[in-house]
Amino acid sequence: MSTAMARVPDSLRGQIVTPGDRRYANLRSTYTRSASPAAVLLPKTTAQVVDALRYAREQRLPIAVRSGGHGLSGASSNNGGVVIDLSMLNRVQVIDERAGLVRVEAGARWANVAKALAPYGLVISSGDYGGVGVGGLATGGGVGWLVRAHGLTVDRVRAVEVVLADGTLVRADAHHEPELFWLVRGAGAGAGIVVAFEIEAAEQRNVGVAQLVVEAHPDGRTVREWTSCLAQAPRELSAAAVVFAEGRSVLMSITAVVAAESLRRARPAVEPLLAIGKVLEHRTDLLPYPTLVPTAHLNPNVGQQRGTTTNGLFTALDDAGARAVTRAVTGPGRAVVQLRSLGGAVNDVAPDATAYPHRHQDTLIVASVFPPQADAALSAAWRAVGARADGAYVNFESRPDPAAFARIYPGETGARVRRLWKRYDPDGVFRPALLTAQPNRAAQTNRSAQTSRSGQADRAGQPGRASQASGSGQPGRAGQARGSGQPHRRRRRPR
Repeated sequence: MSTAMARVPDSLRGQIVTPGDRRYANLRSTYTRSASPAAVLLPKTTAQVVDALRYAREQRLPIAVRSGGHGLSGASSNNGGVVIDLSMLNRVQVIDERAGLVRVEAGARWANVAKALAPYGLVISSGDYGGVGVGGLATGGGVGWLVRAHGLTVDRVRAVEVVLADGTLVRADAHHEPELFWLVRGAGAGAGIVVAFEIEAAEQRNVGVAQLVVEAHPDGRTVREWTSCLAQAPRELSAAAVVFAEGRSVLMSITAVVAAESLRRARPAVEPLLAIGKVLEHRTDLLPYPTLVPTAHLNPNVGQQRGTTTNGLFTALDDAGARAVTRAVTGPGRAVVQLRSLGGAVNDVAPDATAYPHRHQDTLIVASVFPPQADAALSAAWRAVGARADGAYVNFESRPDPAAFARIYPGETGARVRRLWKRYDPDGVFRPALLTAQPNRAAQTNRSAQTSRSGQADRAGQPGRASQASGSGQPGRAGQARGSGQPHRRRRRPR
């Protein structure tokens, strides 16, 4: 063990991993980035999280916090710093079965949460990949398979337990520390270390799952009809589609999930999707909810899914916007694009109720490129789409900078987020890259458009030392869930 790491407190003996430790290879990196931290701390209790934070601050090294390691920016690890890994804080407890109230620790994975709640007939809509950690997703938003029926994950959070930058443990809810409670539901990255959530789960055992592959028209009409179909659908239906080039064709691989306990109820909700284009494959099944976020997703993160991702929120995508989405897939950038349904229960919540303010949009569009393509290719592919966006979602942005902040937290929401980040973390221990990174060329392209919408532009602050990770998940081809945050780089026609 290096001299810098020698003063580990007794409470964390055996729970610090440094280079040379056999555990280091599986703990050093994130899902999207390879990294080489000086040490990874593995607290098992809230008290040990406090000790880990105090110890990490004493080292005067960069600090990263990790729940699952699926954040697209790679902020849940670092080079030469200290990582506080919450994976040992993974308990799931039903504390009031009748009310559906569940306590979930931040290091739990959503596959384990779904499995633990299944015997009670309860579900939490929580992204779409079982390997994603609770902490990042439940502090950023949470666009899951049941999002239109049950809302974002943050909308079901009823209380949180947070370790602040000074080591103070705070419980926040609607009546106690309401400002902190507001902040962690959408902008938790700069607030502190959320160690546990109390979440109101929904009653649901089975779901209707339709998996279909559609040949998309090159003029964008299939994309537009998908968005129109979902905007008009009953809120029991949520869906995600991956749009990708296959030779000279453009395919849409769609997974549609209906919050219904029978195929008789599920099939009518899905039927309009069968009319948006030439259907190449289709099946509808009734499945237990944990099938969508299975424990098979629980793999170590070793930087295996390299790529660059950005996103935008949209309302009533028009013909020009739909064409731009299709051209992002077929053009030189060759992006892979995801469409995710919003609306329904998401838009029942007031825009100022949480730090996620986007309560009128009905579609989230995510674009990714993979090596050897990089930032420039994504910028080219996304330019025409991004110019039409009306906001963005923090958990699907791998290029955090102040321009991204303005899209994610526009107007008064952004001002309040910055003010509260400063209040709860005055030393900038957890200051996210959204405030400190230099805007890249792609961000500059859309800055003027976003400023006119939000009424403000953001300035970069002084570099901080830490960033809370954001979790995310994403669908793959019909019939299987894929890796968190981004589609896989190469897609063949589903079999």
